[in-house]
Amino acid sequence: MNPSGPGGKRRAWKRHLRTFSSLTVSGQVEAVLSFVTTAALVRQVGGAEAGQVLFVQSLATVWFLLWDPRLEDAQQRYVPAEQLRGAGRGTQLYHQLVRLDFASGLLATIVGVLVALAASAAGWLSAELLWLLVPAVLGAGVATPAGSASAGYALTGQLFRLGTVRLALAVFGCVVTLAGLLMAGQVGYLTATVVTGLVSTVVLTTGAVRQVRQACGPPAAEPVALPPGLMPFLVKTSATGSVSAASESGVSVLAGVLGGPTLVTYLKVATSMSRLFLTVISPVAAQLYPRLALAGAHGDRTAVLRDALRSSALTGAVGALAVAVAAPLTGVLLGLVYGAEYTVLSTATVVLLVGAALRGTVIWGKVLPTALGFPGVRLVFLTAEGVCQLAVLVAVTRIWTDPERMTLAYASSSLCLLALSTACWFLVLRVLVRSLPPAVSRAEPLPEQAKSTSP
Repeated sequence: MNPSGPGGKRRAWKRHLRTFSSLTVSGQVEAVLSFVTTAALVRQVGGAEAGQVLFVQSLATVWFLLWDPRLEDAQQRYVPAEQLRGAGRGTQLYHQLVRLDFASGLLATIVGVLVALAASAAGWLSAELLWLLVPAVLGAGVATPAGSASAGYALTGQLFRLGTVRLALAVFGCVVTLAGLLMAGQVGYLTATVVTGLVSTVVLTTGAVRQVRQACGPPAAEPVALPPGLMPFLVKTSATGSVSAASESGVSVLAGVLGGPTLVTYLKVATSMSRLFLTVISPVAAQLYPRLALAGAHGDRTAVLRDALRSSALTGAVGALAVAVAAPLTGVLLGLVYGAEYTVLSTATVVLLVGAALRGTVIWGKVLPTALGFPGVRLVFLTAEGVCQLAVLVAVTRIWTDPERMTLAYASSSLCLLALSTACWFLVLRVLVRSLPPAVSRAEPLPEQAKSTSP
C-alpha cells in the first residue's frame, strides 16, 4: 500500500495521536506530582523555609547551566547523518556524546560541591544553607544526562515508550520525595531528589542506548570522528538550552536575593498554572521537530509554514479554553492546593496563565530555528527575553516591598513582554521560511530515518 495514501495517512495520524497522548499524559502527571510535592513542602515546613529549598535548587540549576553541554539537539541532527555513512556509525557517535554528557555532569557535580564547601568555610554561606545546597547540587548533577537519554528515544521513533517510562518514574519520584519530606523535612526532600534523579537517569539512559543499538546496529569498530559542523552547532544549541533554563531559575535566584524566600515561594505558586499549561502543549514541539527538519532539508516552504500555523491554531484554541476555564476557579484551587493564604495570588496566576497561552501560540519557536539550521535565532530571542525578565524583577523589587504586589507587578510586566515576543516570532517565521532554498525532490528515507520522523 502507498504510505502516502489514505490508509497510510490514517496510520500516521494514529501514531501521532498515540505519541502525543503518551507524552502529554506523562508531562501532565509529572507537573501535577511536582505541584503535589511543592504544596506538601510549603504546608510541611512553611513558606519561608520552602523558599529556601526552592532557592538552593535554583542556585544548583544555574550552576549546571554553565556546565551542561545539552547534547540532545546535536544528537538528533547528526546521529542519523552519521548512520548514513556506515552501519553502526550512528550508534558509535551517540555513545560518544552520551559519555561526554556523563563526564561533564560528574565534573560539574564535584566542582559544585567543592565550591559550596569553600563558600561555607569562607563564611559566605551559612551551615543551614550548606546542608540544603549540597544535596541540591547532587540532585541536579545526576539528572544532567536526561536530555541525551530522551534524544535516544526520539532518534528511534520511541517517544511513546519514553512517555510511559517517564510516567512510571514520576510516580516513583513523588512517593520517594514525599517520604523523604515527612521523615527529614527540607534535607530529606532534597536528598530524595538525588535518589530519584539517579534512578531516572539510569533507567532512561539504559533504555535509550538499547533502542539506538537496535535501530542502528552495534557500534562501529573503528573510532568515529566528530562530524564537521557539530561543534559550532553544539555551542549554539547548548547556549540556547542554558539560556532557556536560566530564565526560570535565574528569576528564582534573583527573587531570593532581592525579595527574600517568601517572594520565591509566591512566584513559584503564581506560575503553577502556566507551567501546567505549557506541559500540556510541549509534546507538540517534540513532534514538530522531525517534520520541520525534514521539510526544511527539502526546501518545502509550504509544509514548514503549514505545520507552524496549524500548531498555532491548535495551541491557541487550547490556551483560550484553559484561560476561560481556569480564571473563575483559580482562587479556589490555590486555596485547596497551597493553603488559604495563597488565594491572594489568584490574579497574578491568571495573568501569568494568559502569558503562557500567548507563548503557546508560537510553540513551534522552540524547534523551528534549530530544525531549519538557524539555532542562533532562538538564542537571541531567549537571551533578550531573559534579560528583560530579570530587569523587570529588579524594577518591581525596588518599587514595591510587599511580596504580593511584587508578584502581581512581575506577572503584568511578563504578559506585556510575552505579547511582544509572540508578535516577533511570527515575523521570524516569515523570514526563516523565505530563507529556505528552493524545493528539491525527496529521497526515500532509510528505515531508521522513517522511524525517527514518526513520533
